[in-house]
Amino acid sequence: MTVGSEEFVVEEPRGLLSRGELRADLRPTLLTMLVVALAGVLLGLLWALIAPGQATVTTAAGASSPLAAESDHVFDATAIFFLLATAYGVVVGTLAWRRVDRRGPVTLLGVGVATTAGAWVAAFVGTALAGPLTDRSPIGVLLDRAEATGSATAGAPIPATLSTVPATIGSFWTVLGAGLGAVLAYLLCAIALGEDDMSRTADVQST
Repeated sequence: MTVGSEEFVVEEPRGLLSRGELRADLRPTLLTMLVVALAGVLLGLLWALIAPGQATVTTAAGASSPLAAESDHVFDATAIFFLLATAYGVVVGTLAWRRVDRRGPVTLLGVGVATTAGAWVAAFVGTALAGPLTDRSPIGVLLDRAEATGSATAGAPIPATLSTVPATIGSFWTVLGAGLGAVLAYLLCAIALGEDDMSRTADVQST
């Protein structure tokens, strides 16, 4: 197309991957997904070590109730898992971006699925390990009868035992934080680079 003395040439869009390139990305992406998912075991172990349990008092009659000061620990355990899972996803997404020769939609989808699966593994492993890792050695205590029974009548203290209930993950929806963290980290890196081909083509040609 010619307008005056200037000629405009339609350029081919950059950054489009061929089917062959997409197929070539599948195998390394699957291997990466396996490693990332297995890393969820370590994430679950870390959560089980740092998540707070809940102190509970049990009377001789079998009645039990958590201490008032410990009521926030249920939320704390869930929040800690969500933050760990999200940080895990961000780290994986950032490391995946550094694989210049495999940048593209296959890797993006792979890390999103793998980190979500890894967080599910972490949730199950962490829940299973929280019990054995929690010190639940009962301690004998005496409760004030008026406070324990909710009456104004004072009396002899009530014998009870103080133990710790293992931490639990309040909602398994928190595992989605890992996948969102990975995808957002990957996309933010692509946006910051600002190249249609994500510098993949130049890197492959140079090698």
